[in-house]
Amino acid sequence: MRRGRTERRVRDAGPRLFSPEELCLRPTGLARLRALARRPTPPPTGRERRRVEDRETMERLRSWGDELARVFGLRVQALEPEREGVNDHYGICYSDGLIRIRLRHATTGRLLKESSLVDTLCHELAHLRHMNHGLRFRRLYERILRRARESGYYRPGPQGNGRPRQALLFDDDSCGTVRD
Repeated sequence: MRRGRTERRVRDAGPRLFSPEELCLRPTGLARLRALARRPTPPPTGRERRRVEDRETMERLRSWGDELARVFGLRVQALEPEREGVNDHYGICYSDGLIRIRLRHATTGRLLKESSLVDTLCHELAHLRHMNHGLRFRRLYERILRRARESGYYRPGPQGNGRPRQALLFDDDSCGTVRD
């Protein structure tokens, strides 16, 4: 045994061409990629979660909006989320058929309740035919809202008077209707 130790010492003490780190085998690029693929994915960041929530919400709203527009013979050019930072209205309808809906609460940044979003969608769909808040607009809006409720898209919580919440917005000054 002593002899082995002495030989080791002699061997370790001599000059080297390569350092011990250089003599180690390194994984190939493919092996490193495979190791990365096996690692668990990190949880999404807040911004990524918001994007996913917004995208999924808009997909549902577009689907429901397309069906409601077809039933009522309305022409929707596009249904888009409102730009970030626009907080002065819940939805806006342009005469060319573009509808934008705000998805998030102005101060908390939380996703608005689905019933509020569907209510806004129905309101803006009615504006595709009537660009005001007159009697014909109100009747169409309530018919669209009733259809959304029957289809299961509009599920409001308990309300005191049974009227849609956006019924309060029939004042022309409080609606984001834009005429081009």
